[in-house]
Amino acid sequence: MIPGVPFPGSAVGLGFVDPAGRTTGRLLPTANPVDLLTVGTEKVEATLLDAGAPLVIVTADTARLAAVSFTDWQVEVLPELERLDAVRRAGAVAMGLADSPETAERAIPKLAVVGPDDDADVDVQIMMLSMGNPHPALAITGSVGLTIAAATPGTIVQRALRMPVGEDLRIRTPAGTISTWRRSIDGGDVVGSTRTARVLARAHLPLPHSSHTTVAANHREKETIVVSSNRPEAETLLPGAQSSELAAVAQQAEPPQHSRRTVLTAVGLFAALGVGSTIFGGRMLNPPATTEDGDFAGETLKLTIPLAEGGGTDTWARFIGSEFVHFVPGVPGFAPTNEAGGEGITGSNHFAASARESGTDILVSTATTVVPWVLGRKAVKYSFERLTPILVNGTGGVIYARKAAGVNSVSDLVNRKKPLVFGGITATGLDLTTLVAFDLLGADTTATFGFEGRGPVNLALQRGEIDIDYTTTSSYASAVEGIEKEGKAVVLMSFGQLDSNGKVARDPNFPDVPTVVEVYRQIHGEDPSGEKLEAYKTLLGLTYTYQKGLWAPAGTPAKAVDLLRASAHKMAADNDFNERADKILGGYPIAADEQLASRVAAAYTVTDSTKQYVLRLLHDTYGIAVD
Repeated sequence: MIPGVPFPGSAVGLGFVDPAGRTTGRLLPTANPVDLLTVGTEKVEATLLDAGAPLVIVTADTARLAAVSFTDWQVEVLPELERLDAVRRAGAVAMGLADSPETAERAIPKLAVVGPDDDADVDVQIMMLSMGNPHPALAITGSVGLTIAAATPGTIVQRALRMPVGEDLRIRTPAGTISTWRRSIDGGDVVGSTRTARVLARAHLPLPHSSHTTVAANHREKETIVVSSNRPEAETLLPGAQSSELAAVAQQAEPPQHSRRTVLTAVGLFAALGVGSTIFGGRMLNPPATTEDGDFAGETLKLTIPLAEGGGTDTWARFIGSEFVHFVPGVPGFAPTNEAGGEGITGSNHFAASARESGTDILVSTATTVVPWVLGRKAVKYSFERLTPILVNGTGGVIYARKAAGVNSVSDLVNRKKPLVFGGITATGLDLTTLVAFDLLGADTTATFGFEGRGPVNLALQRGEIDIDYTTTSSYASAVEGIEKEGKAVVLMSFGQLDSNGKVARDPNFPDVPTVVEVYRQIHGEDPSGEKLEAYKTLLGLTYTYQKGLWAPAGTPAKAVDLLRASAHKMAADNDFNERADKILGGYPIAADEQLASRVAAAYTVTDSTKQYVLRLLHDTYGIAVD
């Protein structure tokens, strides 16, 4: 496994021989290890380097990330992307790659943000921007230039190193640590790293009989492709080919050569087609979507999934999308696209800026993308108030604790001598609903964040490193049920579900487990009320009851939206679909009924008082200031 690739493969070492100056003619196109670029009224320090690919390298301070944890760089850089692209374009001009910032290519040069790293196992931390967005790993050509920059005195990379490096360089990226190397081999300067390869396809190639003897062989005799003569027994087969297959093909007559008149006619037709498509602006080859006629035949539903491949949201979206198209009249095509980055913000922003209002462009949402919108983060450019729901699907969960921490019932949550330690991933994600629940209940808790997933949190609880945690319904059986039966943990409450009246009801998957609201009543002897309860209900709806959804742009024609929603409602009522979807949906039905829009609109209405309460909670209790 290498960082940035979600599957294992065979290790392949790749080296670039004498890569310096391949585009501009010089390693340092300006002859300076650092240049001052003028960007508007600002002077920006940058290393301009050409090796592997032209690079503009800036400091974390220039990107306004110096005071930000590296784990948050992908999100916190989003408000700076336009400014950093202006820096990159100014660098292109200084390197001689463009006559003006406006004419600079979008892909070249690349921009890298560099900062020092205190970890003894890492030499430097770097995040690259690709096509204007933060990249979780490094393109190999980018890593080549950065490796050479690390050994070039005075460059921004060299200045950021903890200590001088030898032949090997260890670069921390958002996806993990990448190792590169630089060697002198046969008098050449070779820079490279390890990549992976895997088999993509295997094929059998049947070879037609020919009246001419054809011998195609390389330097190894046993890799001869084919020796063909008029005698079938003289044929040498491709590895894996069957003689019967070749015999069948050999019996087919060779097609006659096309006449000159046929060729010229075909060329003329293609030329006419090219002229026609130019005159008509391409509309003949790319007709507008026709989604208001009750038939999506010939269309393609394009799903933007703003998170990485292989995760829970990606699995859900691909399954729902592939099923959904078969319930839409005309059975449109299905094209899912992952646009990961910035905790889902990058892809959602791109959808908001570029999606067509045709009924064919659909955004996938989940709690990861909803919470930043609730918090009003500056990086968020999308708004669910400007989107129309097609369908939603919920989930649920329970809060459980370690018995060895002195927790046997909900009464042990309060009046404690020592607070319970909650293990979290990030306070500004799905964990937020649990934090608000603790505050509503008045539970004596503290929190430690930074775990990479709920699985590691669960293991930390079993080791006694933390005391209290939550799990979603889909993970309950594997994560909690066993240790509960062993008497090591106790399930305290479920989050519950919002009912049609906006009240917290018991989760149908945990009918015997009290909700957070019921637990409040047990502890305090009265019903909860006020801003904490309203904030909890808001987050419960957004992050659990309506956790995942498919959305179209607000300007999508009403007829198209109605058809898609009716198709989703039909799918939700289909017994065969529900049987296939049982593990994916986890016991929570798809909702796409006539009241969907009004219910979702109510759930996604976040009052200023709720937003301000949440921001105060994060700041005052957990020391987290939201941008």
